[in-house]
Order: sequence, then C-alpha cells, then structure tokens
Amino acid sequence: MSTRSAESRENSPDQDDSLEKRVSKKRKVLSCYACRNRKMKCDRIYPVCGRCQKTGRADQCTYDPRLIEDLHVNGDGHANGGPAPPHMHDINHNHAFAALPAPPADSLSWQLRAQERRLAVLERRLANTDSSTAASPAAPERYHEDHFDPQAAEPTLQEEMMFRGKGFKTQFYGSTSAISLLTQFRELQAFTKEALAADSSMARVRNDFRTFRNRRKAFIKDKRAETQGFDDEIFALVPEKKKIDAAVDCYFTSCESTYRVLHEPTFRKEYRAFWDERSRAALPPSFAAILVLIAAIAGGLLDEEETMFIGDISTHREAATTSIETCDFWLQRQSRKHLTLHFFQLQCLSLFAKRVNCIKMKQDWVASGDVMRLAIGAGLHRDPSLLGKISEFEKEMRRRLWATIAELELQSSIDAGHQSSLCGLHYDTQPPANVPDDAFDPDIEQRPIGRPLEHFTRTSYLSCTVRSLPLRVHLLHVLNNPAANIQYADVLHFGNRIASILATHPDWHDAQAAIPAAMLDLQLRQFLLMLHRPYAKLAPKSSRFSYSFTAVVDTASRMLSLCEELLDKSLFILSHSRNDVLRIVITLAQVVFYNATMPETTDSSAIARSPAATSDHVARSVDNGGPQNPLKYAIPPGPPLQIPHLPKHNHMAATLCTTSIDLMEFGRTLFEQKVMHLGTGYMEYWLMSAAIGIMPSTPTTPATTSKAVNTAPDDLRSRGRKAVERMTSMCFRVLALQKDPTNGFAQALRGAVTSGSPSDYHSAIQSGASSVAVPNHDTPLTVASNNFPMQPFIPGASGMAASLDEGTNPAMGLSGPWDVLQDMQVDLGGWNFPDFWGFDVGGDF
Repeated sequence: MSTRSAESRENSPDQDDSLEKRVSKKRKVLSCYACRNRKMKCDRIYPVCGRCQKTGRADQCTYDPRLIEDLHVNGDGHANGGPAPPHMHDINHNHAFAALPAPPADSLSWQLRAQERRLAVLERRLANTDSSTAASPAAPERYHEDHFDPQAAEPTLQEEMMFRGKGFKTQFYGSTSAISLLTQFRELQAFTKEALAADSSMARVRNDFRTFRNRRKAFIKDKRAETQGFDDEIFALVPEKKKIDAAVDCYFTSCESTYRVLHEPTFRKEYRAFWDERSRAALPPSFAAILVLIAAIAGGLLDEEETMFIGDISTHREAATTSIETCDFWLQRQSRKHLTLHFFQLQCLSLFAKRVNCIKMKQDWVASGDVMRLAIGAGLHRDPSLLGKISEFEKEMRRRLWATIAELELQSSIDAGHQSSLCGLHYDTQPPANVPDDAFDPDIEQRPIGRPLEHFTRTSYLSCTVRSLPLRVHLLHVLNNPAANIQYADVLHFGNRIASILATHPDWHDAQAAIPAAMLDLQLRQFLLMLHRPYAKLAPKSSRFSYSFTAVVDTASRMLSLCEELLDKSLFILSHSRNDVLRIVITLAQVVFYNATMPETTDSSAIARSPAATSDHVARSVDNGGPQNPLKYAIPPGPPLQIPHLPKHNHMAATLCTTSIDLMEFGRTLFEQKVMHLGTGYMEYWLMSAAIGIMPSTPTTPATTSKAVNTAPDDLRSRGRKAVERMTSMCFRVLALQKDPTNGFAQALRGAVTSGSPSDYHSAIQSGASSVAVPNHDTPLTVASNNFPMQPFIPGASGMAASLDEGTNPAMGLSGPWDVLQDMQVDLGGWNFPDFWGFDVGGDF
C-alpha cells in the first residue's frame, strides 16, 4: 500500500474544504529527490550524494531548494555568516565531481551540529520558562536525568591573538599564528623580563646591535635607490654555469616535488638555448629572472660544509635578498596587459624564494594574497575548458599553478592567523593530473591520463593534497573566527576527520617522495596542535580533556620526527619555509606548564611577579617597550610566577610532561640548525630557550644542586642565566664564522672555537687576542657544541666604532666587562646585527 505524497494530498478533492481552515506547510526533504523517489537510503552529501555518484545519475541528483538556502546559515543563525562550500557547481558541471572529493559534507555537518546545539539551548530555555512545569514536576527531573548537557561542561576559551602597535602602525596575528601563542603565555613573558633584567649586559647588547642595524638599513636604502629593475641588472645576477647547474638540479629535486611551477622538459630546452650564444638573444629576460630566483632558492638548500656570515646574516641569504629584490623591481616594470606563463611562474618563484630564505615574512600574507588575486583575475580558479580554444599543455599548467598558489596562500594565512581567499570562493579547476613531466609537452592534443596516486610522480603531492584542501580551509575559517563557538565535540570530530585522511595517504617508496610525504603529514597535523592545545591545558581540571594532552604530545613527537628525518638527509626546504618547530615548542611549553603541579606560594617561592607586583627597582627599569619585554606587549597582571613541579599523583601526566620537555629540547636543537644555516630566527630561538627555562625539573634534567642555588629566587636566576648563555653562545658562534678573513677579532674567536678549550676562550677575552693563536686559512674550523661553555658577553658595537674612528685599540682605557676585546680590526660595513628585542620575526624590512 503506497502513501500519497504531500503534493497529491494537497490537490485531492477531500482537502478542498480544509485548505480554507488550515494551510499546511510542506516538510523539507533532506534526501535527494532521486533517492527519495526510488525509496533508497541517501547519505545526503551535497551537491551529489554517494549513491547517485556510484550509479552514474549525478545529473538527476537534486535537493530541496529550501535546504540549499539553509547552507548559507551559520551556527548563530545569521545569513551568509559562514563560508560557502568550496565547490558550489551548477548542475551542468556535475561531470567534474568524479575528480573532486566530497568535502562540502564537512561544512554541512558543521552547520548541522551548530544548529543542533542552538536547538538544545532553545529547548533548555523553553523547559525553564514553561508555565506548565508546575503541573508536571517530573518532566524536568526526567530531562535532567536522561539528557547530558555538553555545553554545561564546555570551558570558556579566550580568543588568542596578537594585536600591538600605536596609531596605524599596528600588527595583528590571529589564533592560528604561532606568534599568538606567546601573548597568552604570561609566565613566559614574565620569565624573559626577569632573565633580561637580571643581566644588565643584555641592554648594552641591544643598543650595540641597534647601531649596526641602523647602518645596515641605511646601506640597504642606498642600494635600493640604485636598483631600477632593468634587463641588464637581471642578466648580471645570473651565476656562472657551473653554479647554476647545481642550483637547477637542487631546485627540481627539493622544490618541484611539492609545488609545481616549471615544466622540466620545456625548461631544459630553454636552459640549453640560454647558454647558446646564438640562441640567447632570442630568449626573453624573463627566463634569466627565473634562473636568478632558482639560484636564490637553491642557495639556502645546498648542503655546504660551513655557513659563513656577514654580520648576523648568512652569506647566501644576503645574496638571495639582493637577487629577490632586483627581480621584484623587474616584475613591477612589466606590463600586465599581455601576461605569459613566465609571469605567473616568476610570481610563484619569488614568493617561494622569500619563504625559503625567510625574507620579508611579515609581508608574506599580503604578498601571497596579491598572487592569489592575480590568479583569480586571470581565471586560474575556473575550469580551463571553459575558455574553448586553449591547448592541453596550457590547461595542465594552469591547473598546476592554481593548485600551487592555493597551497602557498593557505599556509601563509595559517601562519598569519588570517582568513584565506579560498574561504567562500567558487572554483572548479580540477586537480592536476598525476603524471610526470615527460608525459606531455606543448604539442600534446589530449589531456594526459593520470597515474594512480600510489604511483609517485612529482605531481603526486598536488594531486593528493586536494583531498584535504576543503577541510583545511574550513578549519582555518573556524579557528580564526571568534564567533565560531567551537566545542570539544567538534575538536574530536575534526581530529577523526584528519586521522582518516592521514590513513588514506599513499605509502610511496621513491627516494624523491620524502619531502612531499612529510608535507602532506605536517600540513594536517599542525591543525591537531591548534585544536587540542586549549583543552590539553585544562586536563588537570577535567579528565575529559586528558586525551587532548596525549594527542598534543603524540602529534608533536611525530612532527619532530619528520623534521629530523629530512634534516638527516640534508633536506632543509621544510625546515626553512615552515614554522612547525616554533609552534611545537611553544605549544608543549604551555601544555606542560599548566599540567604541572604548582608549589605552595611563599615569600621564597615567589619567583617573578607581574608589573604591578614587581619591585620598585625593576618597575622603574622595565616598561612594555623596553628590552626586558621582547614582545612589546602588555604583560597581564597575575599571581607570582613559580617554577612548577612534575605531577606527583598522576603518573600518566608526569610521563607526558617529561616526554614533552625532552621534545622541547630536541626541537630547540633542530631550530638551532635553521638559525645557523640562514642567520635568522634569533628571537624565536631565545623564546624557545626561555620556555625550556621555566619547565619542571625532570630526571633527565635534574635541578641545580649547588649550595649556592638552594632557594627559588636563586633557581630563577640560574635558569635565566642558562637561557641567556644559550643565546649569547649562538651569537659568539656567529661572530666566529664571519666571512671577512682580515677580521682579527673573528680570527681570534675561530682560534678559541677550534681549540675546544674553555680556558683558551677566557684567555682570549681577558688577556687579548694576542694570547690566542690565529689559525691560517687552511686550518679547518669547527662549530662549538651546545655544551661548550660560552662567556655571556658580546663586544659592544659602539665601543668598536669609536675605537676604529680613532685608530686605537678598543680595549685601551676601558673598564668593565666590555674592555675584553683587544686587537680588533672590524669592518663596520660587515657587522649588521639585528635588534633581537624588537621581535622582528623573519628578518628585516
């Protein structure tokens, strides 16, 4: 016996009289019409359900229009408040769904869960205000007994952001930025303030480094004024053939296995013509610019025996800065009327070169957004077949460039804590085919047939990463939206979605698959840290969140293992271009600190207080913009800072804390390699060292047992000195690796490092450089180990400058810890240390 539909009931004669009395409202149909008519189960995935997709009836899969309108309603009930599903196609374009995943279900399920929570709130309010409650008193009791209220157990999480500056000279970082983690870590800010205030020499270092930095800025300003961006300047920057050959091989091995910008057979053909004098004149200067940017990218990725420095910056990073800025000037001079493939390739290469060399990272989100808008303006986000007359080669290159630009812009948005241009964007470009470059050429007439994802090619990363792209875009929107009202159930749901995608990643055995495989893993696991960290901090208050503590430690361990594997293979691309290590160390520091046990507050255990509670002497010498506050951010008032202990009555938590501290130390050593390879990241390294300084003592890192350090304030000073010494030790190593061979002071430091004897170093500092044997140019130089005890003093630039101007010995007639440098021949043009305490992450600009 069949049941009549709503339409037949409304049009039947026996309903004519009732229509005048009552107007019925049709119920929304949740299933698609095709499954409903066939009385089949529908998974309700929009725009094409799974059953219609499998049976080949995608063109018949349609939904109730009222249900589609509700897709644009967010959890708060405001229209157009949430991001539209990334792939909202017209019914005529459903043929493209087979190549795309069905990620809009994530956005739809988020909307449905938000609506369910909203309905639950309304039901509770209705139950509390129902006037008939007195007539049936058992109803409320039954509701509270049978219904678990998840919102009642949800903690209130504070928005995490960094918003600093004055007037219009301000900076903002959202919740997903690793920088925003520092603003809510009051204890770390207080510790850095006390550690720097206890060592007065650090303020002198700050002033001295500012002197060098001002000179560097003036030099760069004059150099930029001379750069015009002419073609001759581009050709002059092309290295000799031997060097560029190595750079090209390194680039295609390290970079083109993830982001696809160049087509290697076409590039090799133009490359051979470039070095042919007869054909070189016919090549456009844009190809020379491509070679310059390839050299800039590969310069920081080649495994050199020893990195040399010019001031604080490595020599190859200094050369890359000049090359990138010249290419940017040249690009600005090019016409936008007749764009070519080289133009978009140069835009991607310039963006990636800055990221690999950590140049102008504060402007990375703006720069990547500009490239994204260039791509959208050129229609790279739309199906290239809509253009009609276009070659298959151009179609495939457009797909590759769009996928590359989308990934670059999305990661930049994550690091900056801003929304991505992909949020709410309609795009129907299919993923690039999983084919090697030699499978197609400019003369191909049909699109190459893609290999299975299990078959690795250099395009496999882009073909595979599209599976998780909509989920990552949605997570970025939710995490950076303070009104998203994300709850712990959502965190667990997203964690399961990430785990399921990670499980589907192919297991490649190709030697070139190490970087793309790690990239696929890292770009998803970083969201696990962001999702679980706020709740992992609350694990001591509720066992419900203990899983988040475990998830954070496990995720951090896996991510650091991936970074270590790449560094062991001398693959630096992900270490240089991503901030995973910084995010991991600061996340673990916060989680461990709030899961550890605080000692009882006494006068002797009150280690550091907020500015309002600090002593008058410290309060007068410290302000929010001073050297003792590297964040230049107001330190919120609070109780005295205390060094916590490992949990005594929770063995699981104590084990996780101990493991986390070991991982933090391991992450610091990994980041140290980045600093010593590029000559940047000093401020981040200092914050990592300070974060380790406030961690509980573990069996592997026992507390100081010296009789001189037997109280909490002494323990604080000891920890602060250790953190400062780590920083100054690195500065000393940078000084010892100066490029200028005529620099007498650098040679003296090299001699102290090579000897490996702490006494040699102290004698060099206290007795003058003449007491240290200066090695010849054939003497191999080694870098001091982390355990090498370094003197926490660095030469003052102001004293050097005055002595050099007068032609005297810097150590003559001086007193105090800064009179220890003798026989110094310093070229001030080569000493350009940055202002560590200005918190300029990623370099100068």
